[in-house]
Amino acid sequence: VTANAQALYDRRKEALLKAQRVEEAITQTRSEMEAAAAKAVKAAKKPRVKATKALWFEAYRWALSSEGHLILGGRDARTNDQLVKKHLKEGDRYAHADIHGAPSTVIKEGAKASEVTLREACEFALANSKAWSSGLASGSAYWVLPEQVSKQAESGEFLPRGAFVIRGKRNYFHDLPVRAAIGEVEIEGHRKIMGGPVSAIVARATRYLVLAPGKEDREAVAKRLA
Repeated sequence: VTANAQALYDRRKEALLKAQRVEEAITQTRSEMEAAAAKAVKAAKKPRVKATKALWFEAYRWALSSEGHLILGGRDARTNDQLVKKHLKEGDRYAHADIHGAPSTVIKEGAKASEVTLREACEFALANSKAWSSGLASGSAYWVLPEQVSKQAESGEFLPRGAFVIRGKRNYFHDLPVRAAIGEVEIEGHRKIMGGPVSAIVARATRYLVLAPGKEDREAVAKRLA
């Protein structure tokens, strides 16, 4: 009799523990459901962000100068080649930082641009070069005419993909700061985030930030900026 009573008592105790665990699970599930419902309501109220129209020049690095000239830069060896072959025309100008590992840079209708735009294009080329990852504070860059840019190497020399030969006089800008700015601009009625020379961003953006080379992780910086 005593053994049977003890067995019944143990079974009752185990059943009560199971019931308690079930009640806890129900409470937790109810809380999770309420939190999910609240999140769904909040998401429904939040305005949906509409993607802006993609513009052709966004295939490259790009910026508008303070005078309104489009500045384009290659993203890699392939786009360096593509940019010069497809988009460097008569009346344009070509810029390049005076450092190995810099993008080809094209100033559309650069013949009509003043020294302000040409300087901004050189700053753009420098900021997108290895001068940034090297942590340099300043550097030099130059601009030339389209006919001075050639894919034809000297006899016995080899030109890698994305590289070009510059012949003739180079028009230099020295002691350019290695800096860039990023800001909100409107182009053809579309809201865009533009990165480029500080003076060009300041002239066009109501909200902007100025960046300089540093040791912080760039992904962390990008998230903070976003």
